[in-house]
Amino acid sequence: MHGTGGEVRVHLHNRDSVFFKGGKEVELVHPEGERKTVWMSTRPGAKNRVLGRIRGLKGRDQARLLMGWEIIVPKEALPDLEDGEFYHHELLGLPVQTESGVLIGRLSEIQSAGPVDIWVIRKGTEDDFVPALEQFIVEVDLVKGLVTVEDEWNSTS
Repeated sequence: MHGTGGEVRVHLHNRDSVFFKGGKEVELVHPEGERKTVWMSTRPGAKNRVLGRIRGLKGRDQARLLMGWEIIVPKEALPDLEDGEFYHHELLGLPVQTESGVLIGRLSEIQSAGPVDIWVIRKGTEDDFVPALEQFIVEVDLVKGLVTVEDEWNSTS
């Protein structure tokens, strides 16, 4: 979150989401662990930005105090997803293996900069990158807690 003029710039995984449009109760979490519950709504801003309005927040100085805080939504408040869709929190940390059972590493990050998410797989101290496309992702099994990718998914190493 970045604060400007009494509103905060919000970094959402899905900028097109209307989830916060009418406002929702959310929990804000400071990097050092402090938590506070607030009512927040969002609106589109300039250049693909999303701006958040937090009830009771007045002015740039108060907004600046929230820079770096994370927005946490209770799991039960999240909308249902279509088959084959997953929330980032469900995927992050899962082990990733090839179809032939070779463990590659763990899903450490999801980059959402363009039209296709890129999944970052941490292998010790190195990272590999897999586009989140059906041709590369064979299966996501949340019950087993495992992601399976094509044997020849074009690893960078």
